Amino acid sequence: MSLFDQFEDAAQKTSFSDKRAAESRSVPVILEQGYVSTHVQSQTLPIFSLDRVQFPFPVVNLASLAVASNTLVIVADAAGGARKDGSSQRIYRIDLGKSDAIDEVEPVLRQKTDRVRRVFLDPAAKHMLISTEAGDNFYLYCKWKKPRLLSKFRGILIESVAWGKPREIAGAASTGVILIGTRQGHVFEAELLPTDEFFKREERYFRQVYSVPDNNQPVCSIRFEEFPAVPRKYIVFLATATRLYQFIGQAADTEGGGASMFTDIFKAHDGQGPNFQEIPGELSRSELQFWSQFVQATGYPSVPKTFTWLTSAGLFCGDLTFGNQSLGDSVVNNAQLLPYPRSADTPVQDPTAMILPISVNITEFHYLLLYENAIKALNILTNEVDYDETIPLEFGEFVLGLFVDRVKCTYWVATNLALYELIITDEDRDVWRIYLERKSYDAALAHAKSPAHKDTIVTAQAEYYYSQQRYMLSATYFAQCVGLSFEEIVLKFIEKDERGALQQYLLQKLARLKTQDAMQVTLISTWLVEIFINRLNVLQDQRNDAAAALDMLIRTEDTPQAQEDARAKATRLREEEAVAIEEFKQFLQKYKTRLDLNTVSNIIGSHGRTSELLYFLELMGDFEKVVTHWIQERDWQAALGALARQNSMSLFYKFSPVLIENAPFDTVNAWIRQPNLNPRNLIPALLRYENVADTPAKGAEGQNQAIRYLTYVTRNLHNTDAAVHNYLLSLYVSQARQQSEDGLLQFLHSQKDKPYYDLQYALRLCAQYGLAQASVHIYGAMNLHEQAVDLALKSHDLELAQINAEKPEDDDALRKKLWLQIARHVVEEKRDIKQALAFLSQTSDLLKIEDILPFFPDFILIDDFKEEICSALEDYNDHIEELKAEMDEATNSAESIRLDIRDLRNRYTAIAVTESCYLCRLPLLTRQFYVFSCEHVFHADCLTSHIIKESPAVKAARIKDLQAHIAQDVAARRVAAAASDDSGMGLALAMRLGRNLLDPIVDSTLGAVATSEVKHLNKAEAEALKEDLDELVAAECPLCGDLMIRSVDRPFIAESEGDVIRSWQI
Repeated sequence: MSLFDQFEDAAQKTSFSDKRAAESRSVPVILEQGYVSTHVQSQTLPIFSLDRVQFPFPVVNLASLAVASNTLVIVADAAGGARKDGSSQRIYRIDLGKSDAIDEVEPVLRQKTDRVRRVFLDPAAKHMLISTEAGDNFYLYCKWKKPRLLSKFRGILIESVAWGKPREIAGAASTGVILIGTRQGHVFEAELLPTDEFFKREERYFRQVYSVPDNNQPVCSIRFEEFPAVPRKYIVFLATATRLYQFIGQAADTEGGGASMFTDIFKAHDGQGPNFQEIPGELSRSELQFWSQFVQATGYPSVPKTFTWLTSAGLFCGDLTFGNQSLGDSVVNNAQLLPYPRSADTPVQDPTAMILPISVNITEFHYLLLYENAIKALNILTNEVDYDETIPLEFGEFVLGLFVDRVKCTYWVATNLALYELIITDEDRDVWRIYLERKSYDAALAHAKSPAHKDTIVTAQAEYYYSQQRYMLSATYFAQCVGLSFEEIVLKFIEKDERGALQQYLLQKLARLKTQDAMQVTLISTWLVEIFINRLNVLQDQRNDAAAALDMLIRTEDTPQAQEDARAKATRLREEEAVAIEEFKQFLQKYKTRLDLNTVSNIIGSHGRTSELLYFLELMGDFEKVVTHWIQERDWQAALGALARQNSMSLFYKFSPVLIENAPFDTVNAWIRQPNLNPRNLIPALLRYENVADTPAKGAEGQNQAIRYLTYVTRNLHNTDAAVHNYLLSLYVSQARQQSEDGLLQFLHSQKDKPYYDLQYALRLCAQYGLAQASVHIYGAMNLHEQAVDLALKSHDLELAQINAEKPEDDDALRKKLWLQIARHVVEEKRDIKQALAFLSQTSDLLKIEDILPFFPDFILIDDFKEEICSALEDYNDHIEELKAEMDEATNSAESIRLDIRDLRNRYTAIAVTESCYLCRLPLLTRQFYVFSCEHVFHADCLTSHIIKESPAVKAARIKDLQAHIAQDVAARRVAAAASDDSGMGLALAMRLGRNLLDPIVDSTLGAVATSEVKHLNKAEAEALKEDLDELVAAECPLCGDLMIRSVDRPFIAESEGDVIRSWQI
């Protein structure tokens, strides 16, 4: 068993040269790709077989027959004898698709002795012409039961009809234009339109268009075809017993009706005569038959491809080619005259003993010859008889003819007493063998049906090309073979040392392997890598030799022609090498998933093909080896380019230290193009760069590349990693030590709102290296404003101190303290009294003259700040006046309030006796109540309960607590009043009297108070409690105030009121 094909060798291989043994030969059958079965595939059915048709009625004296579109028309005598009119013939129209669909049509003949001689059926089986011996002609439409006499056709004996394509006219299907050939040698053009009107004729028009010039011979066959590429261009074929005519020309338009379509074509040939082929003989009747492929989409046969003409000298046949032929030309191509086959008992020396067929027809691959008692099939390709069968004739029985249905491709043989169907089964089953013998391999493949046949053809084709030393072409076909083992084919090319053909075979074989053949694909692919590399090495050696030879010719000053030839050879070899390299790369690209990385890398590397190795490694995604190679070669740009072509961030982290050390600017550019890099992981590389960093002259390359990258990620990528920001801060600090603090200060100011670096770490670094401005900024960021101002003053940076003094905007006391510290520094250190006094206006009245006076020296002239003192005194005076005005206004307001309170004590409102509470709807005057300015009135207890219900829990608890305290006081007062009564009715009376706001609570606590001694509150305390309760309960009207507004989203019916909801249900 082969390793790559996994098939069984055929035990028996038969030659395909003997086609006569086709039925019994053993053909290997391919079950699936790569497997061949050696079982015998028997072909039991013959290609041709004659089968007698069994009619459901007796057929007597069959006179004529026509078949089209699976419809059979038979003209025969009736079994019961003649009818009343004397006619004994019947026309039977049979639908072959339905066994019981038989229509019997009566031929309405005008004469009792007249008989139907011929019937003609159009390809669609819708229109039928019936011709009688007396010269009467009838027309029968498919929907009619009786034929109609065609008066214009009277007196002609129809021998042949050329049917055109039917067309719709006034809603009816006409026959289209038809040509009619007669026994007298005339050609008529007509069009028939079926009609149901009694007085309207079926003939739209009928006219003679041509007459055969050769002694009025009958027109045995006629047909017209339109050229496929030229509209309205037609050819008319017309055959007599001795001549075959061709008429080519432009047909007239007959859409309007009345005009003849073919008159102009026939008239055009009158002057110079028609193109015809004449074969003399004594044959009384001839036939011209065509074969064309039936087109399912159109429902009609296509343009004919081959033809055959029955003559006395033999079978005239050939191909038809429709091109740019014009008047007088012929469409016949490859014409030949085939002699009729002889019977076994016919002497070869006697030419007169040849038996002529009486009818002929044509299939795709055979000529059908009908004799008086036999039928034969002559192979078109080999001109040999493939079928010969005798027709069993009874006494008095004779053969009528051979008929064909071009639509259904069925063939029929009729005698006067029987009908036979010639059944054709797989006519092209052996065509591939014939083409194979002729070495027409493409045609053989086109007609091969089984995979085994195709494999036989491909194998023979491959062997043929191999024998002709066309090895590259043979390799292509050997790759398609299944019947030969992989090893056998490979050894063929190795023996001939044909490495190119071997490579071609392996490539073709590899392309045909399936996905599941992983092992085979990997092995062949690896072998091909070795072959590709060897080929590249050979081409490289040849190119080097050609270059050396060219140099030698140039040095020796050889002839210009020799130099030009050597230069052309070197150029050609360079191009061949470039093409080979490109092919190798495409191969690697296609099969990279099937190749083993280590194996292929070792193969390529062992041959020193560095560029191909690097390409393969990148293709396989092994960029680590690629980058390592370029780093070893110290080609930093190539290494960075390889890194940029891959997606693994880990390789960036691994190789960045060595790359930034040698190519810092380009390395940082590569980092910037990779936004997915984590800057924290690049800090080791940046530290290594920091140790070797130098400062080139100008431009971006002159910057510190570590600062450039970290600044990019913090500003553009918005990195917030504290480690990154701390390291960037340290880099700015190092830079500030050597240059200036501008970069550091810019970095600190960019993060003044939310710094991501560690403030204490930053302060320690700046303080360590004496960076005062940065330290002041950091103190400010830490809200240590006193230290910031103090450090700024120590650094004698008065402006910086003032800026930091303004930072605590919400703490005026601290700001004042800081400004005083600055003022003291100015006065004591700088002795600048005027600058200190300028702080008074600069701080917007935060500092006063008296605040900074203590800092002045004891012995100083007042003239220096006289104006400031006067200004301060004036401000104080204005402020005193403002306070005095405010006191007067407050006195007036207090007096107005006292008057309003006095008026409120005398305020009243009138309440009707019938007024009711707006909450409970009970009479209002029955118990204590509240009246609001909006004139809404409520019972005190109803209002309290409503407020408790609608108020928050804290407010409700406060109301209940006040009620409890007031209730205890009321209860204590009632008990004390009852105790002064000696009779025992006092307590009971106290419990019954004074139903009030607190009655429910009083009643619940009265018993407890009666049994214990409770002190009642004094009058002021009791009034205070009541005022607090009134303020909580009666602060606003519950129907007009905020309480009502807050309840706007509350449903009118609460969830607890289920009975109300149910009452509204239908």
